[in-house]
Amino acid sequence: MRYTGVDKGKTYSIEYSFFKREWKPSGRVGRKIYVIPSSLSFVKKEETDIKDLQDLRRFLSIEIEEKFGDALWDVRLEEGKYCLTIFRKFLPPEDFYALDAEVFALARLSKVLKEKDCFVLDLGKAKTTLVEIRDGELISYRVVLKGGDFIEDFVSSKLGITKEEARDIKFKEGVANPQVRTAFEKILQSLNKNLKEEKVLLSGGLSKLKGIESYIGKPLKNPYVDPELNSAFGASLKYIYRDCSPDFRRDELSSKEIKWIAAVAGFSFVLFLLSNVAIHLLEKRIVKSIREIEKREFKKVFPELPPIAVRDQVKSIVEKKQFPLTEKFLMLAPYLEEGIKIYKIHYEKNILRIEGEAKSKENLSALEIKKLKKLKEGGYEFEIEVK
Repeated sequence: MRYTGVDKGKTYSIEYSFFKREWKPSGRVGRKIYVIPSSLSFVKKEETDIKDLQDLRRFLSIEIEEKFGDALWDVRLEEGKYCLTIFRKFLPPEDFYALDAEVFALARLSKVLKEKDCFVLDLGKAKTTLVEIRDGELISYRVVLKGGDFIEDFVSSKLGITKEEARDIKFKEGVANPQVRTAFEKILQSLNKNLKEEKVLLSGGLSKLKGIESYIGKPLKNPYVDPELNSAFGASLKYIYRDCSPDFRRDELSSKEIKWIAAVAGFSFVLFLLSNVAIHLLEKRIVKSIREIEKREFKKVFPELPPIAVRDQVKSIVEKKQFPLTEKFLMLAPYLEEGIKIYKIHYEKNILRIEGEAKSKENLSALEIKKLKKLKEGGYEFEIEVK
């Protein structure tokens, strides 16, 4: 069997023998497994009492549609636990065989390298992803929308030079340059994790930055591929090193095969399919109606709160123990308009501090801004406090 991991324009293919249970690199394209960037993914692992996968799907579908809209999602259920993955703003290519969240593709590298407990730090052009692996499984991840471009912009702004000149400094001097070092440390601070005593697999093009090993306890390298290919490499191994990642598989039956099955099974089979489709459509209409009623009644009782994730909000409100952080988020939620990106959230001494970026000042008009800085490439960097 041949599989090909696809990470944007980068690909990696492997051949796998089920008899020998061995894989090897391949120069030919196989079944394509596309990597979905961590910035477009949401992964949740939870325990559940639900034992039937279809029951679990119905249970989750209501909340997913309410919180994420018409998002692409799949779930895997194993031994009282489920792993849910949601992709936003992603349209699968026509030739995909399966989809893979980038955090799973990166976490899978630990199985290849036989490192049960480690981190994977993927340093890219526009984002940085930190994946934590314990006992060979993904347990947490963090994504920061800062990468190589952020360092170049920072150096360019501080030294008053072009971005091309800043790029040369970044590659030639690395963190030995004070401005490059400051920018890189800002990225690490955004991840809020000290890696100086950890095993860390360095991944992504920016992982070649000179001197960054000094920030890592024990740097690890993938001997099989260059750092830029780690995500594609990990995705190609999705069905070799199994984990809890959902399949996101395209139906393998062709239209010709479906017609043949329908002809063989006869009219009763077609009628059965149509009745199931009708039930599914009716179920969706009923669920939608119930949700609309929930939102309408919620708005009557809590006119100051947005009718989003109604059940979660009601649950947090009626619980005896009130959490100050939740209350602050609820206060802030109605004012986070489209065009606002959040980079960092800090909560200490009952003060919620948020750093982010907005396209224009109008996006921030309803917020009390503590710090505001105009960015050279357009937009504004801001900091707000909710006390």
